[in-house]
Amino acid sequence: MDRLRADLRYAWRQVARSPGFAALAVVMLGLGIGATTTIFSVINALFLRPPAQVREPERLVAVYTSDFSGPAYRTSSYPDYEDFAAGVPALAAVAASSPRPFSVAAGGESFRTLGEMVSDNYFEVLGVPLAVGSGFARGASETQAVIAHGLWIRRFGGDPRVVGRTLRLSGHTFTVSGVAPRGFSGSIRGVRMEVWTTLAAQQVLDPADDWLEQRGDRGLSLVGRLKDGATVEEAQGQLAVVAARLHRAYPEKWTDVAGKQRRLTVLPEREARIFPSIRGPVTQFLGLLMGIAGLVLLVCCANLANLLLARATVRRRELAVRLALGGGRARLIRQLLTEGLVLAILGGTAGVALALWAADALSAFRPPLPVPVALEFPVDGRILLFTLAVTGATVVLSALLPALRATRLEAASALRADLSTSSGTRQFGLRDALVVGQVAVSLVVLAAAGLFITSLRNATHLDPGFRSQDLALLRLELGVQGYDSARGQAFYAELERRARALSGVQSVALAEILPLGLSGQRRGVEVEAYAPVEGEDMEFGVNTVSAGYFEAMGIEIVRGRAFEPSDRAGANPVAMVNESFARRFWPGENPIGRRLSTGRGGAREVVGVVRDGKYRSLTEAPQPHFYEPFAQAYEPDMVLVARAATDARSVLDGLIREAHAIDPELPIEASTMEEHLGLAVLPQRIGSAVLTSFGAITALLAALGLYGVMSYAVSQRTREIGIRVALGARGHDVRLLVLRRALAVTLTGLALGLAGALAAARLLGAFLVNVSPSDPVTLLSVTAFFTAVAVLASWLPAQRAAAVDPVRALRWE
Repeated sequence: MDRLRADLRYAWRQVARSPGFAALAVVMLGLGIGATTTIFSVINALFLRPPAQVREPERLVAVYTSDFSGPAYRTSSYPDYEDFAAGVPALAAVAASSPRPFSVAAGGESFRTLGEMVSDNYFEVLGVPLAVGSGFARGASETQAVIAHGLWIRRFGGDPRVVGRTLRLSGHTFTVSGVAPRGFSGSIRGVRMEVWTTLAAQQVLDPADDWLEQRGDRGLSLVGRLKDGATVEEAQGQLAVVAARLHRAYPEKWTDVAGKQRRLTVLPEREARIFPSIRGPVTQFLGLLMGIAGLVLLVCCANLANLLLARATVRRRELAVRLALGGGRARLIRQLLTEGLVLAILGGTAGVALALWAADALSAFRPPLPVPVALEFPVDGRILLFTLAVTGATVVLSALLPALRATRLEAASALRADLSTSSGTRQFGLRDALVVGQVAVSLVVLAAAGLFITSLRNATHLDPGFRSQDLALLRLELGVQGYDSARGQAFYAELERRARALSGVQSVALAEILPLGLSGQRRGVEVEAYAPVEGEDMEFGVNTVSAGYFEAMGIEIVRGRAFEPSDRAGANPVAMVNESFARRFWPGENPIGRRLSTGRGGAREVVGVVRDGKYRSLTEAPQPHFYEPFAQAYEPDMVLVARAATDARSVLDGLIREAHAIDPELPIEASTMEEHLGLAVLPQRIGSAVLTSFGAITALLAALGLYGVMSYAVSQRTREIGIRVALGARGHDVRLLVLRRALAVTLTGLALGLAGALAAARLLGAFLVNVSPSDPVTLLSVTAFFTAVAVLASWLPAQRAAAVDPVRALRWE
């Protein structure tokens, strides 16, 4: 221990004697360690951290019912939930929840928020202790509500006597029965819930909707708590028995499109933190970013190793003296590793500081999502252990090889050598090999960044099937305000009339669903005179739109007509389909006049065919889609779409003003279509931003490494250059001598980097839009860019070599 303390003191003195070298090393390591720690903090927040304020999360399980069309991880119905809760001995209890938007009226203003309707035992099953109050008792009133800690502070000033006070939710009066603890945000990780009501509140909020009584209406997420000693496998087996029994009792509701029994799946809480259906893509994306961050750290380590090699060359006489005085090689290696450790600790500290700053920036980031996001990235024990492990790996990667190389000398020959004028070899050495590695890794990162930038450009210019420019959007949720059908239809008719009268508005329409958003729905269809084969999926995307929708959106009608005001309730039921729908069911025939049944409104006559578009993602293949007229299929929650003559933002205030003139308490979410489409290109935006930053860092570090190697080579070959100049070499010749060496190193690295980029690009394919992972234009562009960077990095050493005075160079000898 005394030797370690002595080594640390000596290492600190050595670092303090070279503040410029130390600062550069700390900055480089801080960038590399900070990048990897930041990405790991995201992985930790999404996948590794247990839910806040939840007791014994390892005993929680998620229960999923398979969908009619096959996917395993879907929600369950309330009657099924009751059967699950009663028929699984391995589960102590099962709770149910369903997200729901609410309008909250308080303090003279109203706002939209997201909450959950939950079973009475929700907080009990999760083991969440309320900050104030007792939550829901068995058979709790349908007008009780638990509010989030943040809402309690904002709207009630943190009053501990809040229990018993009233709150207006969606036009109805509820009584506050409790306050959730700080940090608890509900069942969906990353989404901030602010209100919880019982499932019985459905009778108050929307008494006409009896979805809680229908076994086929599956909208509940289920979470169970295992009994002491019970296992996930036991719960899975017992639920399989329940599923078989329900299939026998309710074959219509429990048979999927393939004619098989629906499946039940039980997952431990740690595997359900991210919804299983998107867990794979999220894991791949974060794994990609983590791999790129690791490459950045690798470049940093290579650069530091180069710095340590140069520093060891300068200290060669010192090391030789210590060997001559009896110091063993192992002792010197330990001392040099200790110096590397000091630098790594300082770099790790800088990296944690950078990660803390990045965590604050990430927490403040608000992606274009229609739900409130709760993103928190605290630095906990896992992150500190990860940083410690990365710091240790950095010491091994960056300091061990230079230490071994620096101590591989004989004391006598090293003391006799005149180091100031030793000639450098023209062959590739260790420092050259490190720069080759930096160039190769940097090219891989730059190629990935280039592919994402190209993908982002393609995505933003991709034709979605409608004109996205100059569209203003108002999201209106009358259902949460307690509107019935008659009131809702009157509201929308008046709003459309007022919107059309606004200056600058060209056309107005209503749509239940906006393309390329998070929301979407599919509905089973029966096509007249068409007999589906066994297992054929007959569920297709559907949208409810008003007359004028296709004009406002700029969607081309390729055959027939659009919806008209005459397509109202009581008139002949009609529908419109897209080209893919028409090709699938009436290939080569005229679809106008054909009929299809959608489960509501009777058989509908097809009156028009519209151009295909993008509905759920920009990369999707053309798929069947159909439309129903709003006047024949009323929906309470719609989006007003208004096409502006110039800029969409110029009409937003007027639209909001007209909506509030009809209902002052109505919460409204206003945006433009460009802002809405930001969600569709979010992965490309994040990927291009992060990878461009990483690419810039690696390119800069590789350029610094190349500059350092060339500067060192020039200093080592000063006498040789002086002789060449004395013998008649011109400055141009000397520059070419240095640049040839630099280009040899660079081109070797670029060749290896291109091979690595082609291999790594396969991992990017799922995230790219209309660009091949091996896109030659991108690869050639980044190669040319890096070649230019290498020439610039080598030019200054080349200029310095060209300016060598032969007299002074030879005098050193």
